[in-house]
Amino acid sequence: MPWWLKARRVPALLLPSYLVFLLLVLTFQDLVADVPAVLTGSENPVVAMLLAPVPLYAALLVCLETKLSAAEDTATRNVRMLDAVLALGTVAVAACTGLLIGTLADSPTAVTVGRNTAFLVGLMLCARPLAGAAAVMVPAAWQLAVMLFGFQQGHPSSWSVLPRAAGDPLALAASLAALIAGVGLHLVTRPPHSS
Repeated sequence: MPWWLKARRVPALLLPSYLVFLLLVLTFQDLVADVPAVLTGSENPVVAMLLAPVPLYAALLVCLETKLSAAEDTATRNVRMLDAVLALGTVAVAACTGLLIGTLADSPTAVTVGRNTAFLVGLMLCARPLAGAAAVMVPAAWQLAVMLFGFQQGHPSSWSVLPRAAGDPLALAASLAALIAGVGLHLVTRPPHSS
């Protein structure tokens, strides 16, 4: 297990990115920025917390892409399963962090950061079998689409998932579905550069 953590560069990449994530969650809280809407010309009230998961999912993908192919192809341990546990653990830590900070600081947007991280990690893992390391752009593109097109008259559209309220059942279902699909695809497929 220690060789796998070192091979994936978890201590060097994922732990510092978690600290950045933590700082962003503490800093952003309920900060709102008005972003111009492309379709309506009005302003969308975009919560800055939507950007907090970026360092986590980006570092997670770098960790998953950092591998020792020869050693992993002959390994007795199920390395894909370890990677899946790493992805799920990252999401779980993000969810616990958001829930704790959201509860202590009475910040509804901090509570949603775990759900949003699950959705974005799921999207990234779904795209990884086709795109490899470029899969990191899929959640980033989704975030941009939400900021520019995801609001109608100041309210989040149902498809946007990320800006929806903490208790929104559709957003929770979409996040769980994306994460389950992403982890499932991760377990049964290989990224394009793998042998």
